[in-house]
Amino acid sequence: MSLKHLFRLISAISFSLTSIGTMAQSLPLTSENYMQDGAKKGVVLLSVRWDRKWKCAGFENAQLRLLGFDLFPSTRPVDDEGADLLLDDAPLLLTKPRFDDYAFLVEPGQYALSKLHIKVARSVRDVGIAKAGREVLLKEGSAFAGTFNVGAGEVVYIGHFYIDCAEEPGLWRYYLKDRESFNEYLADQKKKVPELDTSKASFRLFKSSFFGKDFELR
Repeated sequence: MSLKHLFRLISAISFSLTSIGTMAQSLPLTSENYMQDGAKKGVVLLSVRWDRKWKCAGFENAQLRLLGFDLFPSTRPVDDEGADLLLDDAPLLLTKPRFDDYAFLVEPGQYALSKLHIKVARSVRDVGIAKAGREVLLKEGSAFAGTFNVGAGEVVYIGHFYIDCAEEPGLWRYYLKDRESFNEYLADQKKKVPELDTSKASFRLFKSSFFGKDFELR
C-alpha cells in the first residue's frame, strides 16, 4: 500500500465528535509492578505530544488524540475499541506545547500500530476525528504501519510521537538525536521509578515506512 493511499484511508473523516473508550492491558510503570514483574515483562518508554498543530495540511488545526498498539499477530476483533498498549489521555481543551513521557510494563513480544485517531478542525464548528484502526493498519494480517519489539526484562525506548502535516494530518515518530539527550531522558524516567534499571535500556525505535525514519544512536 502506498503512503498516499494510507493517508487517503486515514483522512476518510466523519465530521462529528466521537467518544473514545479505554481497554488497555498494559500498565503504567510503577515501583511496585516493576519489582514484581520487571524480570518477566518488558518496559516500553515513549513520549507523546498532544497539543494542536495549527495550519496543518489545509486544516485550521490538527491534534493527535489516540495511539494504540497490539501484540502481533493481534488476537483482538477488528472493532475492539481497546489495544494492548493504549495512549488516549490527550487534553480536550487545554494543551501544552511539550512532549509527555510515558513508561509501560508490557507483555514481551512484537507490537504493531493498530489504532490511530487524529482530531482535525476546519473551523471552530467544523471538527471531526479521523480514525484508522485494525482494518487499515493491520490489513490482511500485515503490520505494515509499523512495529517495535520488547523482550522480557528489557527496557526499550521507541521514540517521540507527534502530529505531522506533510500531506494530510498524520502521525510522525521523532527521536532523541544523541547519547547525552538519551541519558538525560533515562535519568528522568529513573526519578519516577528509582528501581528501574536504565543501565540496560535500549534505543530501539518504532520502525515504520510511513511514520518515521530509521536512526541508530551511536
